[in-house]
Amino acid sequence: MERNGGYSSFEAFPAELREYYQRLFGREARDIMESLRTPVEKYYIRVNTLKTSRSKLMNILRKEGLRPKRSPHLKEGVYFERQGPNFHDDYEPGLKRVVANKFASESVYQGANLYAPGVLRADKGIKPGDEVQILDPKGLLVGIGRARMGAKEMIVSTRGVAVEVTLPKFKLPSLSELDSFKEGLFYAQSMPSMVVAHVLEPSEEELIIDMAAAPGGKTSHIAQLTQNRGEIIAIDKSMNRLKKMEEELKRLGVKNVKLIRMDSRKLPELGLKADKILLDAPCTALGIRPKLWESRTPKDIIATARYQRHFINAAIKSLRRGGVLVYSTCTLSVEENEANVRYMMKKGLKLEEQSLFVGSHGMGLYEVQRFYPNRHLTQGFFIARLRKV
Repeated sequence: MERNGGYSSFEAFPAELREYYQRLFGREARDIMESLRTPVEKYYIRVNTLKTSRSKLMNILRKEGLRPKRSPHLKEGVYFERQGPNFHDDYEPGLKRVVANKFASESVYQGANLYAPGVLRADKGIKPGDEVQILDPKGLLVGIGRARMGAKEMIVSTRGVAVEVTLPKFKLPSLSELDSFKEGLFYAQSMPSMVVAHVLEPSEEELIIDMAAAPGGKTSHIAQLTQNRGEIIAIDKSMNRLKKMEEELKRLGVKNVKLIRMDSRKLPELGLKADKILLDAPCTALGIRPKLWESRTPKDIIATARYQRHFINAAIKSLRRGGVLVYSTCTLSVEENEANVRYMMKKGLKLEEQSLFVGSHGMGLYEVQRFYPNRHLTQGFFIARLRKV
């Protein structure tokens, strides 16, 4: 398998998880794991049609120095092509080293600067202006940059850019500083995540509940598809995440969403009967890219699938007869996906075909939609649509 700096793509996954993938995906398992190590080939944003059109936004983005391309599947979809890899896996630049934590390393790996809170260690003698190499905690070279701080300052500072990254392994566009972003003309959202709201088929006459709403991507997309009409209830248990979501909704001009702070496993206590519910369930996130290494094992998969059923039970109780539940995850396991759909079917829900289908069919369930990182050049993702009968 491909060698990737300090460790191979194969070594980035626990042995039990590698065996699980090989049982589940057969020969394709290796390709899936290699794809997960890299950022998505096509980085998607969603045009906010509450404020602009796709053609207008693309013209604005070109003026801002970017090269946007139209999604062939989604009329509100725009993507940018990933640049890189910018250096080979055996490249040894011979520079002083700065070691970043996993989260910061994954950001640097796709073109972000390294901020001081993400620095774990720095070689003595690094001064502002020095060229340095940035490594993840396991020794993988993720980027090269110019130090903005000295070694000691990088370690003790709680804010600010420690290293300005000049050569990341891969390069995705930096969007949050653009005027078009600040004006709320788009939202950065993966292609499978955008498919979810279309599968839900929301309309302004319906009461719609998003059970795990923050940071607000799918909620704001539903609002967009209903043209800011109808009633959407968005639930999350974190006050911090809800505050950030409120700011996002304001940036995007969304006005028909009511935010509720609660554990959505207690949703039936609200006494509502929704026409449609979106459950983007908490999951093991095995499909998220890039993943420099993975620590979860099949035990985590089984525990998470069991945990998800509490949310599923709450959703079923809160859905009116004839109502629709769309269930999605950003993970690859069968236990969190098809097995939980079968659980819902035993609870009296009927699986339905999806109006927008651009992925692959499920494992033993034709109507569900799976996205594979190697086949579809996306995050790993899963979507099912069910009706309460």
